[in-house]
Amino acid sequence: MTVPMAEEPGNYGDYYVLTIEPEPDQPAAAAAGEDQAALWLYTLAMLVLLAISLGLAFYICHLTRVLEPGYSVQFTGVQGLDPSQNPVPSPAFNLTVHVSNKQHVRRVCQEENTVIVYYDEGGNSTTRSIGWGKMPAFCVDRWSTTDLDVSLSNQGLFLSQRLREKMEADRQSQQIDISVEIKPTHPEKSSRPCLNLCGGELIGQSFPSASAMPCSTLCATERKYIYYRDHQRRPPSHQSYSPLYF
Repeated sequence: MTVPMAEEPGNYGDYYVLTIEPEPDQPAAAAAGEDQAALWLYTLAMLVLLAISLGLAFYICHLTRVLEPGYSVQFTGVQGLDPSQNPVPSPAFNLTVHVSNKQHVRRVCQEENTVIVYYDEGGNSTTRSIGWGKMPAFCVDRWSTTDLDVSLSNQGLFLSQRLREKMEADRQSQQIDISVEIKPTHPEKSSRPCLNLCGGELIGQSFPSASAMPCSTLCATERKYIYYRDHQRRPPSHQSYSPLYF
């Protein structure tokens, strides 16, 4: 009896025979290592997504919370400070209040404010209020700015000859210390009254100057106030307000 011999793989008509070698089984240790690497990658991806989510949440909270606009003040005109004038006129100030709401996503409205101008004689002398007036209520659209022209004219208020001479000497030497305070006229009606302090340092240039004085904003956190009517100057430090007094 003749036994047929096995033939080499090849082409047999419509069929092509291939010889396939079986793959060896992967070691168990290699499979466990791949599973651990996949777990670490999954954990890292979840931590990255969590960090991104928290960052977006804080950013959205920052954009949507009620924020105060930024203020700066520029004097555009001054009268009544010249010591040579006779009769002595009452001091008058024209200033522009620049309100910036560029970084906020909400429209901001403010009630009527009181604006007070102070002069610091320097040394051990006191700071004096030399003018005050009203700034009308206003609104600023989101991502925008506005300029408010404010006139402070106080009929019946006269500065002494000594004080006007001192201010003129400081102005001539470009070392006059002028500051401005902006505060709500009726803080008891405001849900979050804020005090804006502008300047308070030596201007170092002619007065009125061509540049604006930046303002810092201090806001009350409690509805407990003392309402001053004598226009006394407030402490410049935030730590002095606990709560913020007007």
